[in-house]
Amino acid sequence: MIFIFPQMHPNLLDAATRAALPEEARFLDPGLAAPADRAYARPSAAPFDARMARAILADTLRFGESLASPRDILAQALIEQTGALSPESSRVVQAEVERSVLGVVAPEHEQGDPQDVARKQAQTVLLLAWSLEERVLELNGAEARVQKAWSRLGESVSPGEGEPDDEVDHEAMSLGRELSGITLPVGQDDRNAPAASGGVAVDQPWRRLLEGFGLLAAPDDVFATADARIAAALADADVPEAPLTDMPGAQRVYRAQAWRMLGMSRLPEAKPWLAAPLTLGVFDAARG
Repeated sequence: MIFIFPQMHPNLLDAATRAALPEEARFLDPGLAAPADRAYARPSAAPFDARMARAILADTLRFGESLASPRDILAQALIEQTGALSPESSRVVQAEVERSVLGVVAPEHEQGDPQDVARKQAQTVLLLAWSLEERVLELNGAEARVQKAWSRLGESVSPGEGEPDDEVDHEAMSLGRELSGITLPVGQDDRNAPAASGGVAVDQPWRRLLEGFGLLAAPDDVFATADARIAAALADADVPEAPLTDMPGAQRVYRAQAWRMLGMSRLPEAKPWLAAPLTLGVFDAARG
């Protein structure tokens, strides 16, 4: 299986970028995609099924609600969807949120296999990343609608291209031209800016996501990206390359032990599974 990385929503990529990536590549489903959506594939090692994934995300966002205001509408919707959980399931969800998000350590007899715990944490991180992507898409759509509304308003108050008959008409024409070409202000950390590869940029820690992708994927799964920033980071880190024939159409194919792909100086003793190799193909949308 080829998983597209790091995006988990097709709408984050423009047509040229998606066309540059392998046709058979799929977006990773952390447990929230529609089962019939063929754009997605569920990684084989994901520990939570769809019902549990929705519940964990809802509980995680609900925890965030307790620390921030206004109330998170997305969290409320997910909480309503998962309200039918039994008390036993709710306790399981709460325990997973505490372990994955809050870093609460379970009693030694309940900790289980460290790699299984890491997979649960990884899936929780990807669920939160999915939620952030959806929020960015919503904001991007809202900005486009506001821009369109401003443009219509500008056209409505402009009397046309003719010469103004008086001072009022002149002011109306000036206001109309200004509104129709207005650009909404954005912050320095605007996450809706166009990505270098095309589409919508989401400012997420890609190495943290790659660790999650690698933990949940099967050993023979590979990843494909068109993100020039990721390609540059791997090149700067002198990550070893594999033959281009291993991923036809790629401009570069990087293959190394996970810890090296993640920018670590050595294999962490507490994470021996990071010795497994990861393969990431880099594709160029301009050549697609």
